[in-house]
Amino acid sequence: MKKIIYFIFALITIVYVAFLCYYNITNVSSQVLDYIAIYGGLVIALMYAAVNFFGSPLKIVFFILLILMVVLLILTIAIPDVFRNLLGLESAEAIMIFLS
Repeated sequence: MKKIIYFIFALITIVYVAFLCYYNITNVSSQVLDYIAIYGGLVIALMYAAVNFFGSPLKIVFFILLILMVVLLILTIAIPDVFRNLLGLESAEAIMIFLS
């Protein structure tokens, strides 16, 4: 049972960091997205602490994925324009087309 919980937490963490990358690239802001960006990491950290982070045999794979996503997050914070150009998200209209 513990392995399944760790697997789910690892997936949630990777999805959350990917969400933060999206949030930084698009500059789309709403109250819900702001709360997810601010408090989502705290909730995930508390879930990990509640179940004890170490214990999953897949932790090395997910740890590497998490590190890659954090590096991507740092890059999207530092240079979001490069990622906007890379994904063709020059304007708000292009962002909405990309999302639909």
